[in-house]
Amino acid sequence: MNKRPTSIDVAKRAGVSQSTVSLVLSGNQRATFSDETRARVIAAAKELNYEPPLRKTRSVIGRRLLLLTPTLNNPFYAELVQTVEQYADSLGCHVLVCNTLRKPELERYYLHTLLHNHQVSGIIYTFLPSYPEMLEMETRTMPAVLIGEKRSDLPICSIELSNEQAGAILAEHLYGLGHRSFLFISTPFNQFSLARQQRLDGIRQFLRRHSLPDDCLEISVPDARTETDNLPGSVSYEYTVGRRLTAAALERGTKATALIGVNDMTAAGILAELKSHGCAVPGDFSVCGFDNVFPSVIAQPSLTTIDHHLSVRCSAAVDLVLSLERGMRMRSEQPAAPISKMEYAPRLIVRDSSGPAPSAGKGRGAC
Repeated sequence: MNKRPTSIDVAKRAGVSQSTVSLVLSGNQRATFSDETRARVIAAAKELNYEPPLRKTRSVIGRRLLLLTPTLNNPFYAELVQTVEQYADSLGCHVLVCNTLRKPELERYYLHTLLHNHQVSGIIYTFLPSYPEMLEMETRTMPAVLIGEKRSDLPICSIELSNEQAGAILAEHLYGLGHRSFLFISTPFNQFSLARQQRLDGIRQFLRRHSLPDDCLEISVPDARTETDNLPGSVSYEYTVGRRLTAAALERGTKATALIGVNDMTAAGILAELKSHGCAVPGDFSVCGFDNVFPSVIAQPSLTTIDHHLSVRCSAAVDLVLSLERGMRMRSEQPAAPISKMEYAPRLIVRDSSGPAPSAGKGRGAC
């Protein structure tokens, strides 16, 4: 009896990764593949009589996925969760959302409880796993996908974004507007996310390529021990950091004319604090962020930011984890599928918060 073809077989025939097969055959037109790549995948699938699992069929309906998020106070994660749930629901799947509150012990509890009781069919991480050794053991029998972070040494498939490129794109935009002094404001660099450091690295590399001195870039980061979601009501930690560190920068007389928040909520805090000091944006300062979440659209002024194709990446993550899960069920004694790592290019969204650098000697109005 002939073995039923899998996406791995199609990937080998087409000369592409398994995740590329999943995205092409899911009909995701926003995934950035050439027409030639799409044609090769479709042709290989037809030659092998391969039937994609990523449809609302009995092989998918009722599957439960574990989605781990470090917080819901940041709109980026709230939008990510909503997007994953909506797409999974369209396939007939269910998503169990577990908010770790940035606590590794909660992450371990959720993994141990849900995986060892066989309550889920796959895992989607939205942050770097705190227990790589536990992850390596679990992924032998449980498919897992990481959204958004880029770390080559983790034994996990990932839907990545180029944070270094994102930082460079923002720096290029501001440099083109005449800015030569910059302030990068970030939440702490820690084990939950490499994106913060990578965005800073991209900014720094661009400035060095253009022969600007290292001291043209100020960096402001709070003590890592202060990172918490235990703030009153729905106050965002990132927003609070943006306000507090901007106030400190103004007090010490920063020379920066361009302020970059590590994400949109940090940038929103920067905008609010500048406004409270009577500073004009973009007249006195330009402000930019990352993520392109909804608050960036309604901010006053609207925020220049980086879009990371959240909808595309979320659907790709669901598609990939379901494809891996089906492959594990069908593989039996075959070798494990290779780890797939996809990367999306960031996109600059120019809005009202960025403009030409203030002219030398002009001053900063009320600032």
